[in-house]
Amino acid sequence: MTKTLRTFSGQLLLVGCGNMAGAMLDRWLAAGLDPAQVAIVDPAAAPREGIVQYAALAEWQAAGGDADWIMLGMKPQQLGEVAGELAPQVTDDVHLLSILAGVSLTDLVARFPNARAQVRILPNLAARIGAGVSAVASLGRTDDKAVTALLKPLGQVVPLADDSTMDLVTAFTGSGPAFVFRLIEAYAAAGERLGLSSEDALALALATFGGSTALLADSGEKPGVLVAQVASKGGTTQAGLDILDEGGQLVALMTNVLRAARDRGRELADIARGEG
Repeated sequence: MTKTLRTFSGQLLLVGCGNMAGAMLDRWLAAGLDPAQVAIVDPAAAPREGIVQYAALAEWQAAGGDADWIMLGMKPQQLGEVAGELAPQVTDDVHLLSILAGVSLTDLVARFPNARAQVRILPNLAARIGAGVSAVASLGRTDDKAVTALLKPLGQVVPLADDSTMDLVTAFTGSGPAFVFRLIEAYAAAGERLGLSSEDALALALATFGGSTALLADSGEKPGVLVAQVASKGGTTQAGLDILDEGGQLVALMTNVLRAARDRGRELADIARGEG
């Protein structure tokens, strides 16, 4: 891939480097980000060559910790503790980035009022291969060009006017890959239940879902148009669609799934604010 981050300037601190933040970091390194520009505070993070890692913020601070970009990637419930230790380092030349579910820009401003900018990012796990989507909203003197340049190697960047819909976006795109993986898993399990081997069922499910989404993206059509191209009246596809569409059950199910994930995000925000 093109080394688009070779010209990235400044020091980046990751506070928390679990699955999502780790996927972002690995993609950034693949895009040319110099490991010497990165520090990690996370006792459980996988070591990465050339990156200094600390078990606690106090260790980073004792080592003369300094950063121009700080990304919060720990659990939302840890916000109060982390902010209490980190806020003095978040000065008016620091971009504060957050991928914390449920933690609003208002919450970030309250915890880190002196930051140059508070930037809320909602990425998803496909960032690991540069095929993700990152919704972004910010307050303050944001360097939009630099933020976009940092996020572009992860996939599509979607700027939002504010973060009022971010809890839903968290459920929709952030949690979305897990829901898709579960659908694929269920599709394969159904094939196995009806007589396919587990290996064949999973291989066919992966190929079916992957090819279908690729075709949809390439066609520029709405999904219903392609549904009509596959299904014929009275045919096998229509027989299956009749089950999926009965009583609007599929849309109702997905609505309930997204609602539950969105509402949990709001609950996590309350906990992060000490209200839960």
